[in-house]
Parts: sequence; C-alpha cells; structure tokens
Amino acid sequence: MRRTRSGLILIMILPMILPPPVGRAQDTTAINPARLALVGGVTLGTAIPVHIYQQNAWWQGARTPFKFRNDWSYAMNIDKWGHMYGGYLMSRVFGYALSWSGFSEKSSTLYGSVLGLTYELYVEVEDGFHREYGFSPGDAFANMIGAAIPLAQATFPVLKNFCLKYSYWPSPRYISEIDRGQQRAFIDDYQGMTVWIAMDPHFLMGKELAESVPSWLGVSFGIAARDLDAYGNGTRVLYLTLDYNLSKIRTESSLLRTVFTIIDFIHLPAPGIALYGGELKAGFFYP
Repeated sequence: MRRTRSGLILIMILPMILPPPVGRAQDTTAINPARLALVGGVTLGTAIPVHIYQQNAWWQGARTPFKFRNDWSYAMNIDKWGHMYGGYLMSRVFGYALSWSGFSEKSSTLYGSVLGLTYELYVEVEDGFHREYGFSPGDAFANMIGAAIPLAQATFPVLKNFCLKYSYWPSPRYISEIDRGQQRAFIDDYQGMTVWIAMDPHFLMGKELAESVPSWLGVSFGIAARDLDAYGNGTRVLYLTLDYNLSKIRTESSLLRTVFTIIDFIHLPAPGIALYGGELKAGFFYP
C-alpha cells in the first residue's frame, strides 16, 4: 500500500459528494450527463494535482529504466492486504459514482472495477521507473484481486455476504517519528493497520434465527502485523470479532444511507478474540 495517498484522497472525496445507489437493479442505462460530468470533473480535478504532488514527492529526479522488485514478504504481507483493500475500495467508489450517474448495475460494476484497477496499476507502473521502488508483482496481483471482488460478487451473489474493511491506530514508532519531525503518512504505518474480511452470517442461519439476529450485526476476521523491525519482521496478529453493517439499517434518509455506506468500509471497535504471537486474548479491539 506504499505511495498510494492519492488514491486515499480520491476515495475520501467521491463518496462524500455522491450518494450511493440503493436498490439499483435495472439492466438498461440512462446516463445523466450532468452527474457524469460532475463525476468526471471531480475525478480529474483530484487526480491531476495529486499526480503532480506525487511526481514532486516521490518520483522526481529518481527515474531509472523500468524494473521489477519482488517484495512478497514485505511487512509480513500486510502491505499486500492493504493493496487488496485499496483495489476493492477504489472499484467500489467508482462503481457507486457511475451508478449515481445513471449507468446500469452491471455496467457500473464492470467499469468501476476497471477504473479502480487502472488507477492502482498506474501507481505501480510509476514505481517501476523509480530508483528505490520498482514495479511490485505482488502489489499488482493484490490490486487485481481487490478490484475483481465486486465483479465476483455480481457473478456469484452469495459473495455479497462478504466484504473488505480497514481499521487503523497509530503505532508507537509512527508517533515517535512524527514527534521527531519526520515526514510520515499513516497509510505507510503498516503495524498500525488491520485489514478485515467481514461477513454477514444471516445467509447461514435458518429463517427463525436470522430474524432474531439484528440485520446489521456480523462478524469479521482481521489480519495485522505488530512490532515490525527495520527488516519487516514482527508479530502476526489474527482477530475474530463482531462487526457492524450499518447499511443494513433501514432508513428513508439518503444522507444517512450515504453515511452508513461510507462507514461500512471501516471496521469499528468491537469485542472478540485475538491470536497475538501464539497467545489467545479476549477483549474489545479498536485497531
């Protein structure tokens, strides 16, 4: 998930101005030119200055012939999980924006995944010409998997009961480096992040049990790495906690539906258990 701050900025902007589609199942396309122009304008208006920022911050003066760099085990693979989440999130955001613009559910899902993957691969290609980074096949593969999730869910509806989520709490090392005046971005703080596979378990329950369990209550499996050293070695942490699917809450407010959809990309603090370096712990986890 290195050097993808521009994707994060784009992710933050689009969902805040575009209400997510609700109940969109038509196969015909009735594109709204004004909305599509707005989506295009916001995307370009964000991507261009961010590209310039990235060129000045990471890629300027460090160009070399294109090269590959294998880093499959980097940060105990947490960056790969981060790339997967990034590809998934970007595809979802673009999909929502296109659906809001009038594209059919099928088209918005397809084009959303293509656009999400295109952006993520653009960053990787730029890295390929950088003296220090290089094109990471592992990062690209993780991006592809994440971007393909919406397509897989559209093809196999049972997969809609699963999604990816993200949570973060600043690590002590990150805070220490910030205090010393070092320029750091939280998205590079791998030992502070956790990527989650969230599941809505209602599809596994009988009708009576499913009706008795709140529709917004689910479970999540989280993966993280803590206490990373300079070589990327540390302690693997696995979580199993409750989860909240706020978009399952029925409301007539389009604003609340938008807010709930945005929040559902994040794993909120919840009770559960964690396997920390071979030791099982129970508690209320907030990373």
